[in-house]
Amino acid sequence: MQKKSLTLQVRSEAEARELQDAWQEIVSGKKLVRAAALEHGTEAIMERARVAIGVIERAIREHPTTSQAGRLVRFLAAIYNGYDFSFDLTELRALDTELANACLDYLNYDRLAKREVHHHLAGGDRELQEWIRDYQVEPRLTLGEQHLEAFARLIEDTGRSPNDLLREAVDQLLNQYRVRATDRHKDDP
Repeated sequence: MQKKSLTLQVRSEAEARELQDAWQEIVSGKKLVRAAALEHGTEAIMERARVAIGVIERAIREHPTTSQAGRLVRFLAAIYNGYDFSFDLTELRALDTELANACLDYLNYDRLAKREVHHHLAGGDRELQEWIRDYQVEPRLTLGEQHLEAFARLIEDTGRSPNDLLREAVDQLLNQYRVRATDRHKDDP
């Protein structure tokens, strides 16, 4: 039997360890000791996140007027403060493969809750806040406690869906303002 060789290139020491661990599992047929595998896995995740944030930042800085830059800023805003800034993950479909993968790599790191995203950006929190402002990323609408309680009672009392009630309320509000605007135009000389 003739021996064959295979050479693989990796980008970092963490990837080399991850590959070595995977190879050991294949050859031995046994899972590695969990703690060592987790530590190597965490290092690999952190390394991929470091590369990923660089890819994301570079795309925003080099192509600031593209829709991809806007999506990336919304993604970073959601990582920064997901309660105020929501991000629909289906937006990743509209990104180039490299950018979508960078977002997923950074999201994988973020779940470890080791460090906030603005600490990884070259321009820090200040730059992230500027991007959020410049790209007009608006925080989600929220209701106060009294409104939430009243809305919950209304849903219960009427048996209607929350979305239907909310749409009806917004339609009424918009109509109210349309009428006011029309009345103002009538009064203008």
